[in-house]
Amino acid sequence: MQLACADGRVVVDVVMISDSSIRELKTYYRALADPTRLRIVQILATEGDQVVSDLVRRLRVSQPLVSWHLHRLKRAGLVRAAREGREVRCSFDRERFAQLHERGYRTLMNRFGPQVLTGR
Repeated sequence: MQLACADGRVVVDVVMISDSSIRELKTYYRALADPTRLRIVQILATEGDQVVSDLVRRLRVSQPLVSWHLHRLKRAGLVRAAREGREVRCSFDRERFAQLHERGYRTLMNRFGPQVLTGR
């Protein structure tokens, strides 16, 4: 699909992405749209794996609320969790984060960001 500005300038073709890619990116961006989830990601990314009880203590919020936020981050593919006895250890998935970040950037900037062709 080709787009044009109101003044008649031609813009580059826009490539539409699939509905599944849109849903995946929406889940990713929503997961990062909450301050508590951003703090969880920051802790896991900078300090390494953490058990849920340590996150509860660090964030000063209830265990059910931390679990809810972790669920959203896991659903987005940003956090992995593994049970260790009575505890659940969480880790940040750097590779998945990099993939989603790159895909989002390419999609939004290269495909959806109309760039006016100036002939230069």
